Order: sequence, then C-alpha cells, then structure tokens
Amino acid sequence: MLETTHVVDSGGLVKETATEFSVDAHVYTDAATFDVEMRRVFHHSWVYVAHESEIPNPGDYRTSAVGRTPVIVTRAQDGDIHVLVNTCRHRGAMVCREERGNAQFFRCPYHGWTYRNDGRLALVPDVARYPADWVEQIGGLIAAPRVSSLYGMIFARFSDDGEDLESYLGAMKQYVDLWFSHSPSRSLRVLPPYRALYPGNWKLQVENSTDGHHARFVHESAIRTMEHFGTRNRQAGWAGGTHGFDYGHGILERPRDDIPPEVQPQFDELRALLTETYGQEETDRIFVRRQITLFPNFHLMEFKFRLVQPITVDQSIIYEFPVQLDGVPDHVNEGALRRVMKEISISSGSAVSGFVNADDLEVFARVQTGLTGWPDQRVQFARGLEHEQEAPSGEWIGEGTDELPQRSFYREWRRLMYGQGHGQGPLL
Repeated sequence: MLETTHVVDSGGLVKETATEFSVDAHVYTDAATFDVEMRRVFHHSWVYVAHESEIPNPGDYRTSAVGRTPVIVTRAQDGDIHVLVNTCRHRGAMVCREERGNAQFFRCPYHGWTYRNDGRLALVPDVARYPADWVEQIGGLIAAPRVSSLYGMIFARFSDDGEDLESYLGAMKQYVDLWFSHSPSRSLRVLPPYRALYPGNWKLQVENSTDGHHARFVHESAIRTMEHFGTRNRQAGWAGGTHGFDYGHGILERPRDDIPPEVQPQFDELRALLTETYGQEETDRIFVRRQITLFPNFHLMEFKFRLVQPITVDQSIIYEFPVQLDGVPDHVNEGALRRVMKEISISSGSAVSGFVNADDLEVFARVQTGLTGWPDQRVQFARGLEHEQEAPSGEWIGEGTDELPQRSFYREWRRLMYGQGHGQGPLL
C-alpha cells in the first residue's frame, strides 16, 4: 500500500479538542494521502452512482465512478441493477467510454473480450490459445458486492463489511424523506448534468455545500444585486441551522425566502399541492431549503443533485443534475428549474452557468494555491464548536453559520482513514 508520513500520522491530520478542530493542509495537497483516501474512504462507504430514472429500461446503462474507480451502472435484461468496474479483466482497458446508452454487451476495444450487461464474460477471441480453464478463473467484470437504492438513488459499496444503507443514513434519513416529499409521490426524474472542472481538492466543494458562513463574503456582489432587484434584504439576517450526523453526513438549512418574484406563483402552487397531500404541519417541515451532504461526495440541493468527482489531489469535477418532480404540473417544474439554474438567488445557478456558484470555484482555486504554497498551514473548523447540541434523535444541531457539518465530515474521514473513533484499525 502507498503510504507517506502524512498518511500514518493519524493524530495530526485531523485534530480535535474541546476548543479546537483543525485539519492539516496535507489533507488537501498530498498526493499519497489522496491515493489512500480513494480506497479507504470511497470503497468503505455507500457512494451514489446513478438514479434509476437514468436507466429505466433493460439494457440501459450509465457510466459513473466510485472515487476514481470507473463503473458502469446497468439495468440487465431481467431488470436487475448492477454496478460493474469499467475495466477489462484481460489488460485493463475501459470497456465503455459512452456516458449513457443501451447495450446488451460491452466489448473491450483492445482485444475483443466481450461481457454481458450483467457483467458476465460472454466471449474471448481465440480462447484455445489460453491455458485450460484460465478464462473461467478470470471471470467477468468485477461487480460491487453491495448495491442498494433509496427513492431511486443507486448507491454502491465495495466492502462486504459494514452497515446497510438505511443504518448508514441513520438519523439523516428523516431529512432525505422530507427532501423527496417535495414530490407528492416522493419520486422524480433526473435530467442530464451541468459540469465544471476546478483546480482544487474534491473536499473543498463538499465542505462548501453546507457552509452557511461564506455567502455574505464570497457572494457579496450577488447579494447586492438581489437587494437591487428586491429579492433579498441585507437586514433580514441569516436564519437557519446546521446539523451533523454519524458517518459524516451534514445539513445546512434556510427558510425558502429568496424566491424570485417571477416564479413565486409556481412555488405557491407547489406548497398548496403539498398541503393537500401531507397536511399543513408536515408541509411546513418539507418546505425548507435544505442542502444535504451524504458522505462522502453527494448532495441533495435545491431541486438538484450535486456530485463531486475527485480526479487528482488538486483537480475535481462538479456534476449538477437538475431534477423534475413527479406528480406536479409541468409549469411548476419549469419554475423550479428556472430558479435553481438561472434566476438571481443565493441557491441558484450551476457551477458553470449560474449567477452565484462560479464565485465558489474561484475561492477553491485560491485555497488550493494557498495551502500548496504553505503546506504547514492548518485549516480551522472551530466555529460553533462549543455550542453544539445533541438532539434525542442522535444528530447534532448548531446555528446556521456553524462549521458543524464540516466537523461531522472529518470525524468520519478520520475514522475511515485511521480507525479512530470506533476502535478499528486502518482499512485497506
């Protein structure tokens, strides 16, 4: 296994005391640490890979990744879903380069080895030239040993051990339920993604998605524009809260109070429809803007999924998938899409086309440059540390600008990297 002194320094990379929570800069800049976290963090967690609406028919597939491991998510001819490592068992070439499609077979372009869409090996050209029974011993494409779905979201896990998906979510699941309850049927369709490459570590975007403190500084120009158009009052403050959970999940929640006037009627109609479906009290719980992190790299945002894809220690891709709710009128979906992808609001915009999120990419590049240039720096996450409150449900609750979700993330990151917190040794 590739190791460095930084990787084995389990007491120093993430430091937590009663008054300090900090992370060593090497967590973001050290290539060997990055290589190890791709195995220890991603192969021992439930990782989002696709949504069932993207592969509705037998033969449908979508390529995705678990960390840096390329995978194909397929719906086989019998309707079962498989998550297959996108690597030929012969000489290691990717067998599928298309982002999505429909196929009964995947044929490696290097030497013609061919696999069924459930991963089984179907054909080896000139098989007689190989040793007897050798091909059978090699087998088909490697499959994730555990695949599970929730509300159509497909998660894969490459470790046989550990908790099932529902236990992994724990107290977070009630908020996932509320997020999907924006659809009267709790179902939706995922649209093709927007995407952006940025020169920074993948964890910078994961941290930022539930950071309630940065917007007034990073997005100052956006806020001034919103004030000019009357969609936000600077004196309104920053109401809301943060939540932290076991296994690294987190939430930033805000009132849905920055809806552009042009789409306010559609949101009023959606709220009325939810009240008719769930009742007033439950609708009040549903109709909150929550930015939910499902460890390690997936977010449920304002009517979109966000997936952060690691490439190298200092290169990452953000994928943002708009969603369309089932069971609501088309014009309501059109209003939601307009809000999150085009309009002026703090929760609007994709990383490539929006009014707000491009600011974040600039900050990520600045952080990566700063930490690389001064590697002895420690990144601080102590805001609200002394005020965390444990709820009966097992979650931790803080104020809207606290760095509680980030601390939950790094507690789980530390556990998986070094076995700290649950009495287990480092994972392979």
